[in-house]
Parts: sequence; structure tokens; C-alpha cells
Amino acid sequence: MTHDMNAERTDTLPEGDESTARDQRIVRNTSRRVFLQAVGAGAVLGAFTIGHAEAAGIPTPWLHRDRNLIRDPSGNKVILRGVNIPDVSRLNADNYYSYTAAEYIDWATNGNAPPGTDDPNGWYARVIRLPAQPVDIGGHSPGAAPPAPAFTQSQLDSYVTNHLRPAVDHCRDRGVYCIVDYHRHRGQYDENLWFTSDAIDNEVQLFWNTVAPEFANDSHVLFEVYNEPTEPYPDDVDPASDSQAALDAWNQWKQNAQPWVDTIRQHAPQNLVLIGSPRWSQWTAQAPRNEFDGDNLAYTGHVYGQDNLKPFADSFGAPSQDVPVFLTEWGYKTGRAPYLSGTTAVEGQMFLDLFDNYPIHPIPWAFDFRWVPQFFNRQTRDDWELLRNNETHGGLVKDLLYENRNNDLPTDGGSA
Repeated sequence: MTHDMNAERTDTLPEGDESTARDQRIVRNTSRRVFLQAVGAGAVLGAFTIGHAEAAGIPTPWLHRDRNLIRDPSGNKVILRGVNIPDVSRLNADNYYSYTAAEYIDWATNGNAPPGTDDPNGWYARVIRLPAQPVDIGGHSPGAAPPAPAFTQSQLDSYVTNHLRPAVDHCRDRGVYCIVDYHRHRGQYDENLWFTSDAIDNEVQLFWNTVAPEFANDSHVLFEVYNEPTEPYPDDVDPASDSQAALDAWNQWKQNAQPWVDTIRQHAPQNLVLIGSPRWSQWTAQAPRNEFDGDNLAYTGHVYGQDNLKPFADSFGAPSQDVPVFLTEWGYKTGRAPYLSGTTAVEGQMFLDLFDNYPIHPIPWAFDFRWVPQFFNRQTRDDWELLRNNETHGGLVKDLLYENRNNDLPTDGGSA
């Protein structure tokens, strides 16, 4: 099985990638959350028409780290559960999606009825990850790794003004936290795109020297330093092991990424900063062995159906007992690339067990119909369906958010 987590992923699949829905039954485990199991094919689970519902926002005060936990100003433990949406500039391009970033944010926060709603309860994301892709900032063709730097200062300023700032403000108005994510990935075959390269260093510094001061006074904004660093890493080393080789790979990453963290912290003293790791942010287990320097730092992990990262508890649960861990990408989709493949009955239950047993912040990929593994299928502009079946995780995510809509929330501690 490949460990190249994103080598085959495409974010531009044609519409109607999922041609059928699945009928199901719900299997409830009384000692855990709901999980879903498919039992048939051919039943469409719910077209939708745009309606109206009340927003279900929460207070968004400044958050801070307390050992391995995140707390609000009153000391309450906070766990942020939410979703990823596509790059906001891509959503705002009428010829690509037909819906705006603001509409996606509304749907994910129990606003207007979301695509594919199969019950009246809506969605209850408490955090929305906003992937700011260099490929979109710089106007490159989607689906490839752009050269670095991928954008100019002028292009980045325009992106922030016209797309990122409006989306961040809309999250504030909806009462939801957001993660501004520097979303570079791929590039494992080009040393100029490795996290050790001068070109990448220049691009990351340009991004955070612009973006960090822009949102430094927004209490609902978290920063994710680097979505998925690829090379270099030793391909014959278990990233969850306590070996010196595993730690050495982490230390090399820290040496390169610490200046980026310092840049963010110089401009933005209070916002939580989330830090990834080599091999598509799979080296999370090494974080407690040599943490980055600075205050209010947390660590991210990305995992889909990969056998090489199982058991998930070793790769992501164990480190969450020592440091805050945000699983800012996770999911599965039967029949896709080996690293993505999984089922609700097996991998889905593994994820629910992980979230039951550890204080991890679950933010799955992706609240969309194109970016795989997606939650929805879209037949026409106004004919969506939630993929609630054994082959992918859309329905499982919706239930996870709904069942925890009142759990681990901040109180109003003076949000900005």
C-alpha cells in the first residue's frame, strides 16, 4: 500500500462522480456514537430545495492551550468539530461551482438547508477549515503542484481582500471558528517543492507575513502553518515509532518550519497555531518528543483509510494525551486510491472510537460534491444528495456533528 497519501488525489472530479446513492439502515451502538451501514443500492436519499433555518452559532472567544487541551477564557475544555470546504476563491468563481463560499458556510452552520439534507436538523460545524491553495491564489490550472513561489504579493493581496477576508468575516457572523490553512500539497517528485527548499521558504514567508497580521485581531481564527509537507522523510520508518530515525525526521521538519511559526507569532500573538508534519502530516506522533517553540501551539494529523497509519490510536490518539491534536483531514471512500479506501462499518467505526477515547478535534474532508472524499453527490445545480452509506463518510460526519452540537463548547469570554 502506498504511503503517498495525496499522490493520486484530485480536487476537480467531474460532477456526478457518484452516480447512485445507497439505501441504508442505521445501526446504533449504545456505548458509542451512531455509525451507518449500507444495505442496498438505488434509493436517492434526498434532493433539496433552498430553504431557511435559524443559524446555530456559538460564542467564539480567544482559545488557548492548556497542556494537551484547548480551553476558553473561562477554563472550559473546548473541542472543535467541523468540516473542510473548498478553496474560497474557487467557490466564488461562478463558472466552477454555482454557489459561493458564503453559502457553503451557511449550509455547514445550520443556515439555509444544505445540499442533500435528509432531515430537518441541519449541520453543526463549530469550525470550518478554509484551504488557501497556492494554485488558486496564483491563478494556476487546478490539479497540479504549481512552482514556488506560486503567487506574487499583488495576487495574494487580491486573494485576501476579495475572498479570504469576506469568508473569515462570514464565519464570525455565523458564530463559527475558522482555520486559515496554507494549503500546499503534492510536489514529492520535485526537490524545489520540498519543505526544505528556499523557494518554498520564500512562499511560506510571503503568505504568513501577509495573512497573519490581517487576522491577528480575530478571535475566531486559527492558523494552520502548512497543509501537507511532503519530502523529505525516511520511507522505511514507522512515523509513530519511538526510533531515533523517526525523531530525526521530525527534527528536520522542526528546523525548517520553526521560522514560519515564529513569523506567525510575531504578527499574531494570540491565535492558535496548528503545525503539520512530513509525509502529508502523518508524523504527528513525534510532536511530544520535541515540540516547537512558542505559545498556544497545536499539531495536526491527516489520515484516510491508510493501513500504514493503523491503529489510528497509535498515530494520533497517543500524542493527543500530551499535545493538542487537530485531525484537519480524515475520511474514506470505497473504490478510490488505496490510501483513501475504507468503509463506514470498519474505518468509520475506527474514527468514531478514536474520537470517543481521545480529546482530538475532528475536521473531515470535505463538505463538497467534487473534492474527494466528498460528502455529497450533485446531479444538477439544485439536486444534491448526502452520501449516507457504507462506502463513504458524509452521513457519519453529519451525525457526529449533530450529536455533539452542545458538547465541549466555549462560553462567551469576550469574543472579538
